[in-house]
Amino acid sequence: MIGGFPHREKDSFFNHAIQRLRAESHPNLKTSIYTFGGFPVTRISKHLKPRCLDVQPDIVVLQFASSDLVVPIHPHHPSNLVHRDVPVQSPKMVDWCRWQMQGFIGDLRGLHPITPLETYLQTMEKIVRSLKEHQIIPVALSPFIFGSRRSDRLARAAAGRLQAMLAALPGAVYVDAYSALNSHPRRKMLLKDGTHLSLAGHQVVAEVLAPCLKTLVAMAA
Repeated sequence: MIGGFPHREKDSFFNHAIQRLRAESHPNLKTSIYTFGGFPVTRISKHLKPRCLDVQPDIVVLQFASSDLVVPIHPHHPSNLVHRDVPVQSPKMVDWCRWQMQGFIGDLRGLHPITPLETYLQTMEKIVRSLKEHQIIPVALSPFIFGSRRSDRLARAAAGRLQAMLAALPGAVYVDAYSALNSHPRRKMLLKDGTHLSLAGHQVVAEVLAPCLKTLVAMAA
């Protein structure tokens, strides 16, 4: 979702945050985005060097977990979510009921997410350490909220543990997008699928990301 999917890239939280920085104090800021739509974080490591490390950026913003912490209730859940249609409509009561049913079934069956929580955290730590070893400032966004309560509990737990993990890695930066999104009704922050952010959700994430980037860009200048 760092690229705005299923919205336009200009509507993404990353673009909103960057445009704010350019308007306020850094008009010549250079940025690039690499999106891995539908990829679980475990598939990213092999792309890190050619897509990131070799370019030698000053700061890297990491946003993963939306494809990792989904708890599928169907045995043939698509592994690459970017290829399925995602309606951009706001959720209605029937969607809220579906979210509750998904959570209930997930709890009843004891279903697991696409990526185990421990694996997600270990992989994030490996990526962050790799960036730090190359003198790159890693900025890790917390997982986002979900409509399904089982996935959402995992996201909340992952957010807290990611924050604690990054606190033990000097130079790594954590952005608590989960708490910011969680302070608003989910019907306003999510699309009807209960996974992807609404336009308003992107704005909320941008509001917590922009001040962080402003501080880091000023330090790196």
